[in-house]
Amino acid sequence: MMTIKRMLFRLAVRSMEQFTLLQKPKRICHLDTKPISDEKHVDIITVAFNNIDLIKIQERDLKRFVRDKYCHIIVDNSSKPEVRDELYTYCKQEGIAYVSLPKNLLGVVSASYSHATAVNYVYKHFISKRRPYAFGLMDHDLFLTRPTKLTDKLVDQPIYGPLRLRDECWYLSAIMCFFRFDYIRDKRVDFMPVTPYKTYMDTGGGNWYDIYSRLDRSQIIFPNELIEPLRDGGDRHGDSLEWFDDKLWLHTINGSCWKPIAAGKDNLVRERVEQILAD
Repeated sequence: MMTIKRMLFRLAVRSMEQFTLLQKPKRICHLDTKPISDEKHVDIITVAFNNIDLIKIQERDLKRFVRDKYCHIIVDNSSKPEVRDELYTYCKQEGIAYVSLPKNLLGVVSASYSHATAVNYVYKHFISKRRPYAFGLMDHDLFLTRPTKLTDKLVDQPIYGPLRLRDECWYLSAIMCFFRFDYIRDKRVDFMPVTPYKTYMDTGGGNWYDIYSRLDRSQIIFPNELIEPLRDGGDRHGDSLEWFDDKLWLHTINGSCWKPIAAGKDNLVRERVEQILAD
């Protein structure tokens, strides 16, 4: 049973979320709400936070490796106005879909709640109206390393992404997750962290109730995962890289530096990414 303290916390979180969801975007370019006619189109969402360099690398690699018809949507949740200005200018010049998120109060709670609000916002105002064949999330520090067709991952199952087990529940990691729209279109989509059965589920966990709980997990193929040391130290956020799906996806971890780490990782990440792509 949920405690009074927990109930009040959830009420406060949802109130702050609604404050953001009811506002118009600050700026927008190359993105509309018209239904997509292409039956195999994919909308790829990246929530940006204070790091334009990662977005540029990710955009380059998507153009190089994605074999679907797709739209890359940058949802700018940056806390620094100068980064928002630079990212908007870049997206406008390069023809990339861009949405500058309105004031997001959940940043004072945690990065996970802020991230979830950003995804809920773009789903409510854009994805649900565009109705693509599929849509998905990519962290801004996640990169493709070889050609792939995302729609092939969703032919025999309606979801694709790394599995997160939490006692009786499970969900897909918000680092990378994709959904066939025909499966979720009539369901309540909610990327907020939740705590069912006293078990915390991070960004994306709210989809347990109406999406994941209705699926037979034993029938879903999830991408495998591998941690690779980047430098000495042993800290996952500061000293490691993460691979998904037989090294199809490279997650450099902590690209927004939400967790303090030893200096120098950004340069090592860039060198490693360029080495991988060159190989």
